[in-house]
Amino acid sequence: MRRFRNSVILGTIVIVVLFLTFIYPGMANLDIPPIFTLLFRLFVFVAILAFFIYILQELHHYQNRCELAERALEVRKTPRGNEEEYIGEFDLRLKVDPHKNYEEIIRQLLKLIQSSLVARTVFLYLYNSADHSYTLQDCQTGTGLELVNHLTAKGSLFQTLPLNPKPLVLSGDKLQDDCLVYYAEPPKVGTLMVVPIMANPEVFLGLIGLDSIDKDAWSHDDIDLVRYFAELFMAVVWQIDTIDQQRTHIQFFRDLCHLNDDLSIGSDPLVLYKEASQILRKFFPFDKLTFAAFKDEDVEELMVEYVEGQEADYNIGHQITISGGLWERILAAEKPNIVDDYDEEQVKFRFQPGDLNVLPFRSCLGAPLVIGRKRIGGLLLESYQARSFAAEAIEIMNLFAKNLSEILNRIHIYHSMRELAMIDGLTGIFNHRAFKERLQVEIDRCKRYNTTLTLLIMDLDKFKRINDTYGHLCGDLVLKKTANIIRGSIRTVDTVARYGGEEFAVILINADKNGCFNTAERIRSNIQAFHFEKDNMHERMTISIGMAEYPADAADLQSLVAAADMSMYHSKRLGGNKITLYKPDFDV
Repeated sequence: MRRFRNSVILGTIVIVVLFLTFIYPGMANLDIPPIFTLLFRLFVFVAILAFFIYILQELHHYQNRCELAERALEVRKTPRGNEEEYIGEFDLRLKVDPHKNYEEIIRQLLKLIQSSLVARTVFLYLYNSADHSYTLQDCQTGTGLELVNHLTAKGSLFQTLPLNPKPLVLSGDKLQDDCLVYYAEPPKVGTLMVVPIMANPEVFLGLIGLDSIDKDAWSHDDIDLVRYFAELFMAVVWQIDTIDQQRTHIQFFRDLCHLNDDLSIGSDPLVLYKEASQILRKFFPFDKLTFAAFKDEDVEELMVEYVEGQEADYNIGHQITISGGLWERILAAEKPNIVDDYDEEQVKFRFQPGDLNVLPFRSCLGAPLVIGRKRIGGLLLESYQARSFAAEAIEIMNLFAKNLSEILNRIHIYHSMRELAMIDGLTGIFNHRAFKERLQVEIDRCKRYNTTLTLLIMDLDKFKRINDTYGHLCGDLVLKKTANIIRGSIRTVDTVARYGGEEFAVILINADKNGCFNTAERIRSNIQAFHFEKDNMHERMTISIGMAEYPADAADLQSLVAAADMSMYHSKRLGGNKITLYKPDFDV
């Protein structure tokens, strides 16, 4: 319509302009009656007026468009909270809160029933099948009347309603005292109507009830109207439940994205397991969570790496037998799977044979952790209740397990690369760089806890003759065997490294140099007693050892290494195959 109006105005203006340009100048020579001249001037005036009106309207529309654009820009800049959903580009906001929506809809529904059927009291109770009781959701009633929040069905009209859910209209002699148990103090009631709420033809959810002072206030024809209200209630409840599920899924995906984005690639897997367990706790009902992984690709046995929940059960470090048990079922599946009831589905054991009777776990949701076609482990959620996990949880858990597997893979690759960078390729023990890092860590720990450590620097005696006589392959064999001997002669908590060439270093934590002299002697004697053989090589080797203690002999890493090194060279000067403890006069 606006375009048509603009076209008329512009057309009129064009005609007037053309007329004034080409026709009007020749009219002076014509004999035209005055009335036509007057009409012509009026026509010109109207055209000019229309032109000005058109200009003013366009300016007004231009101003409106500018204001609209400014409002849109402001809305885009407005921070959007988690509890608000926005519709369109402008400032139209709809707060989405399923709980508040549910309460408001029930209130409006009961008000509508009350006004439509002129009832004194209208109420809505939901049924709890576990204890055969009813819980009040909301009510609309007169002044001075109070309804009970929790209604026990036993011995009342409402006891048989779940078994035979049919609408009832009671009045006169049929209206007994057991029908008014929903009141705290029953008033005089003339007519009572009860209409069941059904999720489907076989599932009873609750009831809508209403009463009136008048006898025969409603007939059976009024039941149909209340039935429609009950169906409306169910439709709205399903809609609210769908919105709530969507919000839950959205939040789940958000948390999953944060887990992917925020976790450092160098994080310890334990940190990942803790973060993942917090996400799972929000969305799944479980009494115990277990993360397990394969420690050795060649061994069909899992190791528990993280546990949340029941601590009296299997914990971190416990081994899991796969064959024949619950974990075999989890790992063999391509997707997560649910066990609704351990007894019904004849689960033989959970983690180890014979453990089903130890704790009363009944159901579980398990998922394999897979990278490509390689199984790296699995996760298990268990519940004391049977059928705790819904079927739709499978797809959500499948997405979670895939993301967790990818994150674990990145962490494992990073740690493997870092470990390769810190391991000596020939001997398989720490290299020089890793030794320095570990020594600094241990010195810092000594400072914090006021403890001691002892550093051993060792050098094989006359090693050059092995390379010169038998070749470098035999020399490599001697270095590998020496590293294995040293590693087998110390505690698992101690650190052994290849310091360089034929030199080795050992960090003995929580030990002074006098107390760990026996350890050094064990290393020296084991190497002296070992027979190195390869091809035509048959040799025995000895080693010189120097020992220095932190903080008694040195105040920092450099001085500690220097002290142990000087002690080792002192052993060399004594002819080798010796152990020397650092003394201050070595500096001189």
